[in-house]
Amino acid sequence: MTNNFQSELKSDLQLFLNEQKERFPQKDILKIDLHCHDYNSDVPDELMGRILNVPETWLPTDRLLQELQTNGCNAFTITNHNNARSCYALQDKGFDILTGCEFSCLVPDYNIGIHVLAYGFTPEQEVKLNKLRRNVYLFQEYALKHNIPTIWAHPLYHYAVKKMPPMEFFDKMGLIFERFEVLNGQRDTWQNLLVREWITALTPEKIDGFSKKFGIDPKMYCSDPYKKSFSAGSDSHMGIFAGLTGTYLYIPNLEERLKFESKSSLALEAIRKGDMAPYGSHQNSEKLTIAFLDYVSQVALNYKDPGLLRLLLHQGSTSEKILAFGLSNIFLEIQRHKVTSSFFKLFHESIMGKSPSFFKKFILKPSYKPIFDEVEKMAKAHQEGSNNIVNEYNQSVHNINEKLNEILFSRITKKIDKLDLENKLSADKIEEILMKLDLPSNIRSYVSSDSDKKESTINLTDFLDGLSFPFFASALILSAHFTSTKVLFNTRPFLKEFSKKIGKYHHPERVLWLTDTFGDKNGVSTVLQSIHNEIKERNLPIDILTCSATMKSDDHLIVMPPLYEFSAPLYKDQPIRIPNLLDLHKLFHEKEYDRIVCSTEGVMGLMAFYLKSAYCVETSFYVHTDWVMFARKVLNLDIHNQNRIRRMLRVFYKSFDRVFVLNTDQQKWLTGPDMKLKPNKVSLTAHWVDDIFTPQKVNKEQVFGIENDAPVLLYVGRISEEKGVMELPRIYKNVQKSYKDVKMVIVGQGPASESLKKELPEAIYFDWLDHDKLPLLYSAADLLVFPSKFDTFSCVVLESLSCGLPVIAYKTKGPKDIIRHKKSGYVVDTEKEMTESIISYLENEDLHNSFKAAAIKRSKDYKAVSIMNDLVKEIGL
Repeated sequence: MTNNFQSELKSDLQLFLNEQKERFPQKDILKIDLHCHDYNSDVPDELMGRILNVPETWLPTDRLLQELQTNGCNAFTITNHNNARSCYALQDKGFDILTGCEFSCLVPDYNIGIHVLAYGFTPEQEVKLNKLRRNVYLFQEYALKHNIPTIWAHPLYHYAVKKMPPMEFFDKMGLIFERFEVLNGQRDTWQNLLVREWITALTPEKIDGFSKKFGIDPKMYCSDPYKKSFSAGSDSHMGIFAGLTGTYLYIPNLEERLKFESKSSLALEAIRKGDMAPYGSHQNSEKLTIAFLDYVSQVALNYKDPGLLRLLLHQGSTSEKILAFGLSNIFLEIQRHKVTSSFFKLFHESIMGKSPSFFKKFILKPSYKPIFDEVEKMAKAHQEGSNNIVNEYNQSVHNINEKLNEILFSRITKKIDKLDLENKLSADKIEEILMKLDLPSNIRSYVSSDSDKKESTINLTDFLDGLSFPFFASALILSAHFTSTKVLFNTRPFLKEFSKKIGKYHHPERVLWLTDTFGDKNGVSTVLQSIHNEIKERNLPIDILTCSATMKSDDHLIVMPPLYEFSAPLYKDQPIRIPNLLDLHKLFHEKEYDRIVCSTEGVMGLMAFYLKSAYCVETSFYVHTDWVMFARKVLNLDIHNQNRIRRMLRVFYKSFDRVFVLNTDQQKWLTGPDMKLKPNKVSLTAHWVDDIFTPQKVNKEQVFGIENDAPVLLYVGRISEEKGVMELPRIYKNVQKSYKDVKMVIVGQGPASESLKKELPEAIYFDWLDHDKLPLLYSAADLLVFPSKFDTFSCVVLESLSCGLPVIAYKTKGPKDIIRHKKSGYVVDTEKEMTESIISYLENEDLHNSFKAAAIKRSKDYKAVSIMNDLVKEIGL
């Protein structure tokens, strides 16, 4: 698939940069990064950094200047947050540097924080600006009065998801600023071009209109309200890419003037006049990912325990403090592992261009040497000043992650092989595991001796031994990708609205549908295959993604190979497959998806959470399975552990923007007092069946090999206890008392197959049949018997009705919504009632034709076009 949106952005940006470069003669320009930081930017603007008490960067001043010079800058400033200490220190040493600072300002009437870059002020003026920054209007008024040029940094960034600014906010800010950062090296091209497009559209007529609307005279804040200037900067806190994005400053007759004036004074003059042109390149998340990798490496190496009281008493929400507590423990744990700490140090040094020593490579384990080689490549790329350094870094990071995953899952496989999982994860052990999820509130329980505690089901200490390095290192890489994407797309809903406002750069609407099962032999797979066929036929902007080592990709179907695959003891028929999350992360961006649907609560459910949080996209969940019923019927959990399952499901489902359900019982349950989802978040949908499910002209002898006048009771589905199959022997034997020649036909496989055959040996058994052969069985039978209380919908019931075969089922969930009682079948409450209804139906042959006709009529209420139309509409396409 062509990356049309990203291609358009890249093309438009390059055209814009070419135009900017040609504005001024190259002999009369200075090249400067107007947005960069060093170690004196020590109080993070982000709340998480302040809770953990870590600085924004550990970058020394001289290292920053070295990177700026290496990347072509010939004029310099440092814009630390709310202080110019580094600039003053350099000036005291005789270094020619323009005083600069990035002030965190407040727009009081909107209670919104923004970042404002300021230049050329004195230490006394800095004190005043810091006092005034709590009111951006007073700040800007003072700056204009004292001829201090200011730039609004990354105007579309730095807003809380739940506190996005209204559009009029930007109209008002367009009055009080005359210089705007339209290219930031740590923001994606979409965001940068939206800023450019918005500023370009600020015509004198619009400015006059906004002035009248807000009652503001822009001359109070701008020397020339109608001249809007563009700047750029790298915003590189780590210094790795400092200077790669920046600003050309135009100074006429530069060579001559440099004989008598400093570069810093000339730079200040050009900024005041607005004689600026941005330079840089196309951005997505690659640069920021590398920067965060370096930052997290340094945090891991330099982190100091901030103390529990600081974490608890600091401002921030409960979830933020829990996250901070978790991160704090991870960083402290990393420092306990010598190999992991050494890797992070090596990684940081290589990013900054320092090659690892030969001795380090010599003492490495053979399995780690490919990782060492990739780290060495990164150092060489930096030393050689590669023009493609970002891509080279990212390729090495990808290769390192691949190797780490290979080591991690190889070791996990060996450890799992040694465990007696059949016993340790058996149904009776599940309750013990669930109980351990509830942390005790008694402090003594955390400090009591190990001898007072029961032995764990699985010894985690032994299990985790040897996994620390590959786990923590791969987690670092994943967290950097997550954080960089989160930073770039945190305001995605706002950017979508902003693009509508300016009428350009609309992000494509495209869905990624995640599922753990697609080609497997189960009901969910069957349904998803039907959905996939409908998507293909209509070429809908939806792709289904699954994980498999055997399946092949197709139109609108993406198959990712698993990193690791295993079968859980309690659900052997459905293997658990783990894809490469970095590959999924990359795919989501490259294919330009902007929303997610997930069909399974397992691994792909976790993947959906990851992508939702990283890309800030709407996410829907499609409920196929009643797990509380599974816990009761299959795991035989007591009420307390069923409630634990329910609470976990409540947290899971509430995390989605929308939940699709297949029956009214689940809709009421999810919106009722047990689950408490908002009614507008729960949507009722349905399945349909393929067109092959129509009445067929067949007889019983052809299909079953029995006499045509023998009544046939049919069961189709998974042979497992939760499906109620162990009731079939009793039902059949009771019906036999009235109809001795009645036959029972059972189609399917499952864990209860052998037990059922022992209890009901006289039945006719078919294993899983090809989909296109089922209509023959439905058409030849007299009644479908469906004793399941587990199904959320039941395609089997709809398939049966579509072929004109009436159904008898329990009055529960999906079947009772589909079957019209005493018209197209029966819905009953008890096994006794089911038996009696079967006998009643077989006795009354006059009902057969009317029931069959009603069954076919009812099936026509479930058509793919209307169901899919409603689903697409609910998703928001």
